[in-house]
Order: sequence, then structure tokens, then C-alpha cells
Amino acid sequence: MSDGQTSNLDQMAQDFLAVSDTYTGTLTDPHPYPMYDELRSKCPVMQGDILAQYKVPSQADYARSGRPVMSIFKYDDVIAILRDNVNWKSYLNGDGFGAAVDNSLITAMDGAEHKQFRGLLQPPFMLPVVKRFNETRIRPILKKDFIDVLSPLGKADLVHDFSLPFPVWVIYSLFGFPEDREAVMKFAGLALRILAGPQFDPEDTAKTMPIAMEAGIELYHHVMPIIAARRASGEERDDLIGFLLKVEYEGKQFTDEQITTFVRMLLLAAGETTSRTFANMMVQLLEHPEEMEKLRKDRSLIPQAITETMRLEPTAAFLARISDKDMEVSGVTIPAGTAVSLCIAAANRDPDKYERPNDLWIERPMRPALSFGFGPHTCMGMHIARVEMEAALDMVLDLPNLRLDPDYPKPVIRGMQLRGPDNIHVLWDV
Repeated sequence: MSDGQTSNLDQMAQDFLAVSDTYTGTLTDPHPYPMYDELRSKCPVMQGDILAQYKVPSQADYARSGRPVMSIFKYDDVIAILRDNVNWKSYLNGDGFGAAVDNSLITAMDGAEHKQFRGLLQPPFMLPVVKRFNETRIRPILKKDFIDVLSPLGKADLVHDFSLPFPVWVIYSLFGFPEDREAVMKFAGLALRILAGPQFDPEDTAKTMPIAMEAGIELYHHVMPIIAARRASGEERDDLIGFLLKVEYEGKQFTDEQITTFVRMLLLAAGETTSRTFANMMVQLLEHPEEMEKLRKDRSLIPQAITETMRLEPTAAFLARISDKDMEVSGVTIPAGTAVSLCIAAANRDPDKYERPNDLWIERPMRPALSFGFGPHTCMGMHIARVEMEAALDMVLDLPNLRLDPDYPKPVIRGMQLRGPDNIHVLWDV
């Protein structure tokens, strides 16, 4: 990397840790699962927001507005709410950092608007397209820019040196941005500052949201001239910007401003969550070398490994919805206008649904997983994230005798929301 790329990556790493700190709050135990087990068993529908108890920002009650909130912990209840977009609305997901992207988050859209825009934007994110990108863009980037660079070194921090930058470099390539890696790192850091805008304390939010708003404006001004130049060139290219330049909405093509807004929205989730999800997977596999050896010998198990490690350690441990009318959940009435914090982390370990729920079991018989969400708002970039991680894991498994570096503390997955490790120091044979 050039000095500029290194400094921008270091800044991005600082922004990444700031997000981790924000969503850890006052939680001192990095393993909240015993607490979730008890709540799921004794109080599956809890009055109040469990995130607020640990001073973690919550989309259910942004900036502690006073909205009534309840917390939900059982798998059946969580999946039923996520499946039902008629009685449970998503507009509250636009609170907070949504303002930094002109309130254009597809995750905060409901009804016909959500269906229409998702239908328009979905095609380039479908699996056949992503598989094509895998061969032409994803694997070549991973090999040339990361594995070939790291392999001779025999050691690395898999967070700083790999899982943090690679999803960003990949998604910028898939969008069709110019190959300017300094800019990639810089503007990925801006996206992280937007995510760190909402804080638990309103006084802190008053300080961080202006930074998030400024980052949103700067990101817009980075993307806009790229879109304008692509349109002016008339060049047809097989990338996401090329798709958006051609697609029509109500008989008209999107304007440069609209495309810029869409791209900025999609960039918020494009890298950061994949970085954490891949890192969480590597921590689990390094802690269970026998499972990693299974994968090394049988690469066909890699997709199952991703699903299982995401079940055990979901990055997005909570999702939020709000009731549109009085609803009943596990025998408890939830009045209209009440928000719910849906604990994906608890639902994913529900013993009523999963045998040996706290064990890493790669060959586990699978049921619908909740780590990418579920129902109409299932993560639109799911296939991109999965294919990226499959390719990355496949290549990392080729590093001989990959193991934790004993000269550093063991990695710890932390946080109540946006969970992930700060570092993963590893060695391999050269």
C-alpha cells in the first residue's frame, strides 16, 4: 500500500473502533448470551429496551425520545414480526443516521414504496449476477491485493490487514468506482462516521451527529462527479452504477442526484457489517481448529460454516420494528405505536429451534437464519456478502498452519450491537 492508503486505513480502523465502542456501551461481559438465555426463558417479551439498560444506541428509541419499547427474545416471535410488514413497520430505522443520507434508507421504507424501490434495485444483487462478479472482480481482488501481499509475511492482524479493507475494496469495484484505493479507504471511513452518529446520550448525539451529517455530505460529493462522468461518457459497463444509469422508474431514468443518493445509502452497509461478520467467523474457527480443519479438507462446507458462525455470532444482534396496531406476542399485548427491539442474538440460540444451540456445529441441519434479517426486508446485499466471505475464507484456508499468534491476547468478540473483535493476530507457516 502507498503511505496514503496506509494512513487512510489507519483512520478507518480508528473509526471502526469508535463504532465498536458506541455499540458496546456499558456492557463489560463480551458474552451476553447467558443473559439472553435467561430472558428468553423467563421473560420472552420484556418491558423496556434491553439495549438502553447498557447505554447502547437503539433504533427502537433513537436518542431516547420516550417512545415505548419492548424487547423480544424468542425465535418464533422474532421471525413472525420480521415476516409481517403489514402490522410491523420499519420507518423508525430512518431515525438518527438516516438524516445523514437524506432519509433515503431502503431499510426504513414501508409498503408500496419499499416494494417498488427494492424491486428496482434488486436485480444486480441477485445470486447469478454476483456469481459472475465473483470470477471477474471478487476473487481477483482478494488474491492480488490481499492474499498475495500477506502470504509471504507469515503473520497479520486479520482485522486491520484483511477483514476491514477487503469488503470495501470489493464493493467499490462492484459499483464501478475508479481504482483509487486511497479514496476507497477515506470514504469508507466517512461511512463509519455516519454509523457512529447516533449515541445513547442525547448530549453525545448532539456532538456526533453533526460529524455524521458532514460525512454524509462529503460522501455525496465524492460519488456525484463519478456518476456524472459515467453518464457523460456513454460507456456501458457491467457494474452496479451501469445498472442504475439504465434502470427506469415510472418511465424515467434516475437522475445523477438520485443515483448518488442510492449509492451512498448502499455504501453504509456494504463493507462494515461484512468486515465484522468475517472477523467473527475467523475467531470462532481459530478457537475450534478441528472445525477449521474440516473446512480445509472439504471446501464444500464453507457456505454452511458462514451460516453457522453467523447464527452463533451475528454482527447485527438487534433489529427494530414498530407496531401499527395493537398486537399480541407470546400472550403479551403490545399497544399500537410501541417499538420492539428484536434480539437476533437470542433468537439464533433458541433451544426450542436449535439442537446444541451454543455449540459451533458446521454440519448443523439448517432452518431459516435471521442474521441477514428475514422477510421483505432481508438484507439486499446478502448474496454479495456471502460470496465475498466464501471466497475470502477459501483463500485464507490455504495459508499453511494458520493459528492464533501467542504473542498477542486472544481475540474477543464484543458489543451488544455490531459485534466484532478489535484484532485477530495470527501466524502461518511460510
